[in-house]
Amino acid sequence: MEADMEAPCNLKHTRLNKNRTQKAMKRTRVFQTIVMIAILWTLTGCWDAKEVQDINYVKTLGIDYVKGEYVVYAVMLDFTSVAKQEGGKPSQKASVWVSRTSGISINDAIDKLYHTSQQHMFFAHISSIIYSEAVLKQGPEVVFDLTNRYHEIRYTKWVYTTQDQMDKLLSVTPFFNESPISSILNAPMETYKQSSHITPIQFHRFIANYNELGRTTLLPSLSINKETWKENLKNHELLEIDGCMIIDHGNIRGKLTKEKLSGLRWVNPKTIRTPVSITDNENKIIATIVIRKPKVKIEHHIQEGKLTFQVQVKLSGTLNELAQSISEKQLKELAIKQIKKEIYDTYKEGIGLKADIYQLGYGLLLEDPAHWKHFFGKESFPLYRDSLNSVDVQLRINNSGKYQFRI
Repeated sequence: MEADMEAPCNLKHTRLNKNRTQKAMKRTRVFQTIVMIAILWTLTGCWDAKEVQDINYVKTLGIDYVKGEYVVYAVMLDFTSVAKQEGGKPSQKASVWVSRTSGISINDAIDKLYHTSQQHMFFAHISSIIYSEAVLKQGPEVVFDLTNRYHEIRYTKWVYTTQDQMDKLLSVTPFFNESPISSILNAPMETYKQSSHITPIQFHRFIANYNELGRTTLLPSLSINKETWKENLKNHELLEIDGCMIIDHGNIRGKLTKEKLSGLRWVNPKTIRTPVSITDNENKIIATIVIRKPKVKIEHHIQEGKLTFQVQVKLSGTLNELAQSISEKQLKELAIKQIKKEIYDTYKEGIGLKADIYQLGYGLLLEDPAHWKHFFGKESFPLYRDSLNSVDVQLRINNSGKYQFRI
């Protein structure tokens, strides 16, 4: 009897538990549906998306200062000349769209671009900026404020100066009908890896050097080369880094050509690959050695109140050309003599402009701030020709290529 009475009770409890389970599962499904709808709602944010062809992409800015107004040049990116085609190269010459506006400020000039832009202008793809000497003299507060403050413009863009006409410079296109993206204006490191003379500089490093005590800013200078290359026997203009603008905390010391800066590459640890040509007394070529990644050490000494520096350079390279019979020892001696001469000559060029080309003072600042303040903290320039007391160059020729030395 007790078993018969418990059976209906157990059945009743089983039914109640089943109903509760079904209701709980129903609530769970409803909750999951609500959560899924909420997630999907957050993902549907593409109603205001713009297609690539509906946006004007600014790739380069050129900034000048003329007659009391800031002049801004903007180069727009043409995707038809950037996209890869079946043949590998564009079949038509790349179009370069360059605007020119002016205003009482850089932002005022840029704002006038919108009046004729036809479509939305996007600045996040800017990869290079060119400053004229005139605008650099206006100081960093005005010149660099917009390019730092505006959220779309990145810190990693390449920065240059020029003395050429800005709109002509920005209209130069590289080889094979390619886009200006492929030029040294927007991709300078590929050329620098093969021939390291003037180190390209990005905006964040330029600003750091500009503001840091003891630093001398070497701003690469762009020019138009009209002679080197021809297309179908017609001269083809191409961009070239022809030197540097020397800036000392906002004070423009002047410009030095690439030839006058030939010694800089030996004292620059960032040098990747650069040749030294050795000639005889009649200026005939003896050999060419390609040097890679110099190791530089700079020491300072103070004796009787006089500041002097010693530079030690360790070089290694490959013999790429040998035009005359010469021993390895003689060749190394001639190469070291040539490199020392270039280092001293460039140093003297910097002294003539009252510029610390080799950043000698910066090393002193890091090691001995008190003495740096004593020598460099005054208005008078502390370096003289004999301040570079000695230059020690050590050279090792790793190999002579496919041939041996001729004696």
